[in-house]
Amino acid sequence: MRTTRAACFALAILFAGCEEPAPRFEAPLASGVVTLPMLDTQRFDAMMSPSGLIAAFQGSGSAVAVDAPEVRNSLVIAHLMRAEFEPVILGANSIAMDALIDGGHTLIVGSGFVSVFDPVSPLGLLQLDGKVQSELTPHGYTRILGVGDGELRIIGRRDYHPGLFESAIQVGPGVVEQGKLDIRPQERELPPYIRAFVATCDDRWLAGIAQAPMHLYDVGESLVAYFASNSLACDEVVNLSGDREALLALISDDRRSIAYFGNPTLPKASVVAFRAHAR
Repeated sequence: MRTTRAACFALAILFAGCEEPAPRFEAPLASGVVTLPMLDTQRFDAMMSPSGLIAAFQGSGSAVAVDAPEVRNSLVIAHLMRAEFEPVILGANSIAMDALIDGGHTLIVGSGFVSVFDPVSPLGLLQLDGKVQSELTPHGYTRILGVGDGELRIIGRRDYHPGLFESAIQVGPGVVEQGKLDIRPQERELPPYIRAFVATCDDRWLAGIAQAPMHLYDVGESLVAYFASNSLACDEVVNLSGDREALLALISDDRRSIAYFGNPTLPKASVVAFRAHAR
């Protein structure tokens, strides 16, 4: 989620001025399905209906089950079984389309938090294969999503130390912690945003997006109810990004189409990917 224009204008009082955001910041949100190979004329400037997008994700095949836990169809949740998939963190300038087609990944979710001034430089920790690309920030984003030995964990920022994970990104806020809602109702006083999130469960990971702007309190409340009604043992949920950085993209079982929310051709500061275990 980017810093706001209001912050930019406030900084202008202290400095000579603000740079104009890049044109991509003004691009509309996009969702739909692209067939492969992708045509040079393919556009990403339209939104599929919420129910249509859910059907598109569900029609991608059986490798990843996709569900909508509420009547409004705002939330979309993809189930990635631990026995079948492993998580990967992809670094700066990650492009979902390339990662899915050329990198052999199955699903891409979220994006690192970035400044309005630089859409591919992460705010906070980005560690890839043991090397720190961007330093931990002691304020703001309160969670660390870490990957190592084929596992994905979400921990508090204060619990992180170098060497704990092979790769890690700083994200937040936490939405669910130890199975309990971890957002105060007062969060509803803030502006709602489109969201991307990840959950850790005993036998699977969940990756999802909110197609419509939502408060994190409502996202968390819906997810906790969803876990209970489906007998899912899920302990942690964390917000990965918001608004124009939110992304969920899934390649079909036959690898001939990609269903997406968020433009999958734009570079991201960092994303979480899932790929099938090598057989």
